[in-house]
Amino acid sequence: MSITRRTLLKNGAAVVAVGLAVPPWLSKMVWADNGAALNFHKDVPDDRILVVVQLTGGNDGLNTVIPYSDMNYHVNRPNIGVADSQVLHLTDSIGLNPAMTGMKELWDNKQLAIVQGVGYPNPNRSHFRSMEIWQTAEPETMATEGWIGKYLDAIRDGRASALTGINIGTEADPALASAHAAVPTIQGLANFGVIYPSTPDGDARQAVLRQLQTADSRSPYGAFLQQTGEELYDSVDKVRIATAAYHSNVTYGGDSFGKGMQEIATLISADMGTKVFYISFSGFDTHTNQVRRQPQLLAQLSDGINSFMKDMAGMGKQDKVMVMCFSEFGRRVHENAGGGTDHGTASEMFIVGSGVQSGLYGTYPSLTDLDQGDLKFSTDFRSVYATVLDRWMGADSERVLGQRFNNLTFV
Repeated sequence: MSITRRTLLKNGAAVVAVGLAVPPWLSKMVWADNGAALNFHKDVPDDRILVVVQLTGGNDGLNTVIPYSDMNYHVNRPNIGVADSQVLHLTDSIGLNPAMTGMKELWDNKQLAIVQGVGYPNPNRSHFRSMEIWQTAEPETMATEGWIGKYLDAIRDGRASALTGINIGTEADPALASAHAAVPTIQGLANFGVIYPSTPDGDARQAVLRQLQTADSRSPYGAFLQQTGEELYDSVDKVRIATAAYHSNVTYGGDSFGKGMQEIATLISADMGTKVFYISFSGFDTHTNQVRRQPQLLAQLSDGINSFMKDMAGMGKQDKVMVMCFSEFGRRVHENAGGGTDHGTASEMFIVGSGVQSGLYGTYPSLTDLDQGDLKFSTDFRSVYATVLDRWMGADSERVLGQRFNNLTFV
């Protein structure tokens, strides 16, 4: 008997119990509707992987990719500006923060593309709303599905795989929200599993899991529920096997971001068919004491991505993986009285990988032609998404994003 979402909605008592017992990412699989898979570009390999790094808090782009030759930069930032002699020069006008030696190495190895002046029309300076816009790729409407979730929905073949997308962190990210695709959130590989506490609620959940495993395959939904249970434990087993089998000579930092990138490397080494990994890195809301705090964060970001790419090279997967890094907005041009910067607009995005055409893309924003003290964007972030979807993942970006955006040439 073919089980679809429609028949389950008619006779859903059993799967409601499943939803109460198993993690939300797995219970979504029970309700997943069969749908037409996305048509891929035939000239793009189907084993490519995207790693999305979200810098939460609004990273100050001006002190990250620094226009060191522009005197307006130094005039507006007499206390927090980086001296020319300290900047890691990329060109005769643009350079990286001195803490970003790992990124500079990637640049020198032609594995780093920087998209300048990225933003969107009518920018929002609220952390929550602006991040939501980036996560959903919907600046004008309040969307309920994330752009990556839509992509994972589009590529599903029948019921979605439990490991097509993986989120590293403590809570689910809205960018991965979807109608059907199941995306687990993993906080430490050693903690990924289905062990519940010895409480009445935990005992009830374990009981339903046992029912999943022992469901009568002859009943209308028995085979379906049994398969759901098998997929749950199969996913857990795959993650555990990956953790045990991973070996690397690459050293990662002991910070949470470095550890998270190593966990992604561990999962990639297992070849589980995961297409997208997502990781958030917080702390970039530097209203005060930015000179001390931001370089620490940028060093962790830079070193973590550099170590990850070295790990990929050691596995022979450097040509299969792309890292895309963004923040919800940049900061204002002029420093504030607290030795920091306030919420702004346009900033840059980093694209990393051996398959990337290294270089600067887009136009660096003017520091004099401002919008109420803020930088004007020149590249819509959805053009970057569209480029990644079309040229790297081989997907139809118009179907995922709802409209066509011009591709850039970093792929």
